Amino acid sequence: ELQQARSAKTDLEQQLRDSEAASEARMKEALAEKPLEQPADPTELQTLRSENETLRKAHDNLKREQKLMASAFMDQSSRIQYVGTTVQRRSEQPSSWLGRQRRIVDGAGMGRR
Repeated sequence: ELQQARSAKTDLEQQLRDSEAASEARMKEALAEKPLEQPADPTELQTLRSENETLRKAHDNLKREQKLMASAFMDQSSRIQYVGTTVQRRSEQPSSWLGRQRRIVDGAGMGRR
């Protein structure tokens, strides 16, 4: 079971790297196909900046979601590995699984789990 979990973790990490490389390649292709032009109208420039910021936030959210999914997979595999072992929760820790994953991914609680 441990080897399967490690193999699955490696596969998931490879898929994440492949996904990031593919999206970067698509972005480069899009830039190569359509050269950047300076907009003549200042309001158009502001609109483009706003759209860029919106897309950047969406991209950041997707990357965060990928990290959550990867940590969920690791959480599940560790639970399978340690079946029967109980984990004590501290009252200040989030009680839901999603709350714990967000805390882990966001780096809150440095060194605590």
